[in-house]
Amino acid sequence: MKKLVFGLLIVSLLAFTGEKLMKVKLNDEVTIYVPKSFSPMTKEDMELRYQSYRLPLALYSDPSRLIDFGVNRSYSRWQESDLEMMAEFYKASIAELYDKVTILSEGIKEVNGHRFVFFEFTSIVYPENEYQDSVKKYTYIMYALTNGTTYVFDFSCPRSMQDEWRPTAQQMMEAIKLK
Repeated sequence: MKKLVFGLLIVSLLAFTGEKLMKVKLNDEVTIYVPKSFSPMTKEDMELRYQSYRLPLALYSDPSRLIDFGVNRSYSRWQESDLEMMAEFYKASIAELYDKVTILSEGIKEVNGHRFVFFEFTSIVYPENEYQDSVKKYTYIMYALTNGTTYVFDFSCPRSMQDEWRPTAQQMMEAIKLK
């Protein structure tokens, strides 16, 4: 009986592949993979949800609009030799953006031939008044330097959905391709 249960468990785990990803070529330099259920945000939606003078290169969201994946770029003075210093700078910036941050993993890793700074964390922003709730998020963010450009890849979802979406976020980040 134990062997049968164990066998069914193994088959179930092998059959589960999570969200199916589709390839999206953003430009000549960047290719990403996003869940097939995600769709690009409209320009109006981007402007409403992400207040910035510079819109992201791409923003995708799930049908519920709770889970987002974005790609942004900025032209910077960072050099590829500055990756370790850049990691410390962005870690401090993340800590300042939220009331509480718990780092799950961090470091520098190679993905498809490029080195990336990465942070995987949960965060809380506490309410400013009695009419608001705390905002609790899971985020996986990666930064890459290439040809004088910093690319930022950012996955986020409600912390309550972290266990469900974390494997997909990791799979998406491991599939990023830069030229």
